[in-house]
Amino acid sequence: MLEFFFVSSYTLEPVGFIRSTVKGREDALRQGPEGAPDAWLEIEARFAEALLGMEVGHELIVITWLHEAKRDVLKGHPRSDKSRPLTGVFYTRSPARPNPLGLHPVTVRAIDPPSCE
Repeated sequence: MLEFFFVSSYTLEPVGFIRSTVKGREDALRQGPEGAPDAWLEIEARFAEALLGMEVGHELIVITWLHEAKRDVLKGHPRSDKSRPLTGVFYTRSPARPNPLGLHPVTVRAIDPPSCE
């Protein structure tokens, strides 16, 4: 018989930080394919060895914490367009969500430990 364990919270530990020309929510694109600017992932020095084997051209999924996202929003109009039906934030892919995680497909263009471009 399977046993299930309920965990009421999780602890995330950053392994690095994103640097880019985007300085706030108003500068950010709504979706990545809309022409996001270049960005750099700076890995904390203690995690530098985790880059071993990574090469230019590798494709990765970077998970980010959208620290400026509103966390109390559960529904809204897609792209704030009132002519569109009210929809749950998980369906709209809005950054405003209870746990604002961003998933970003990226291609490694440079590696300069402890950072990646």
